[in-house]
Amino acid sequence: MSTAANPSPAAKPVGMALPGLVIAVAMIGDTLLYAVLPLYHQDFGISLAMVGVLLSLNRWIRLLANSGVAAIGERVGPHALMVMAAIGSVVSTTLYGLVENDAVQIAARILWGISYASLNLSTLAYAVSDRANAGKRVGASRAAIGIVQAMSLVGGAWIVVNVGPRSVFVIFGGLTLISLGAALMLPRLPREITDKKPFRLPIPHRLETWGFMLGFTSDGVFLLTLSFLMKDSITWLAPVLATAILLALRWLVEITTGPLGGWIGDRFGAGRISIINGGLLVAGFALIALDHELLGALVVVMTRGMFNTLIPVLVLERGKSSVLSSQASYSTWRDFGAAVGPLSAPWLFLNIPQAPLYGALAAALGISAYFCLVRR
Repeated sequence: MSTAANPSPAAKPVGMALPGLVIAVAMIGDTLLYAVLPLYHQDFGISLAMVGVLLSLNRWIRLLANSGVAAIGERVGPHALMVMAAIGSVVSTTLYGLVENDAVQIAARILWGISYASLNLSTLAYAVSDRANAGKRVGASRAAIGIVQAMSLVGGAWIVVNVGPRSVFVIFGGLTLISLGAALMLPRLPREITDKKPFRLPIPHRLETWGFMLGFTSDGVFLLTLSFLMKDSITWLAPVLATAILLALRWLVEITTGPLGGWIGDRFGAGRISIINGGLLVAGFALIALDHELLGALVVVMTRGMFNTLIPVLVLERGKSSVLSSQASYSTWRDFGAAVGPLSAPWLFLNIPQAPLYGALAAALGISAYFCLVRR
């Protein structure tokens, strides 16, 4: 299950349509939860503070579960791991809508965190079964994920408005059975030997520090409070639908800018473009602080999506070690920030007015961008 391990010579490359479909459809419940749960938490019988716990919990599980999931994958192989993960996604998505109980919701998020870690590693294993085209295959998988998430966000929000916030997850639980069917159709790959290393938070360098700030602000506080920002600023559209459209836009930005990432890095330098993009991200948070919520949110969503394209190129330019380990180190710190952000967001949002809160986030991002992106 490790990308470092070499596939068996007998392994035939597997097309990425089915693996991409599995992970893309499996993710739809989790993706929609970020748009729905903050606004409708009372319908789920939970407090706003518990929303922060639930939306961060899967990130904590992902940070801690990767080594254990890899060990299971070594025993059972990518195919069985993918099937188990698809089952986990069906169960967790359905539980969001079926049961009005804190403990069950926590269990569902833990199950999803383990399932996502399994899906991620399994999809990677299928992608590198053709090592010569692994990059293109991973890109194709990311594109499939983006398209499905964008469609499910808008469609799911429409269902919320017309049917209800809990019913949509029961419906999505049924739709997620598609991922299980696709997983069962996948061919089996040889089991691979993995490095059984326990989780360890890598020492942060400048890129890792930027990743943490990006995760804390954009994937944490902003993502959890976005629906409330839209509720206050947009009156002509249901807040959940406005939030879903903005989040869908982020996925579409990733899809459209992804193929340009290498060209941008070669042509202009990823560092230079990252500085400009970082400045725009800071401006987006500043606009929200100045009560221009919609414009600021648009800027934040688009620049955050662009960073997912720029960072791999930036890692190539500035990585302190190998490309894979540098990318893994950055991703770990970004996920760490995205786990801490939702936990603190409810308290911050309820106790600090919007202007000083987003002003402080803009200042923190600006300082971080200067030391992590501008200075060499």
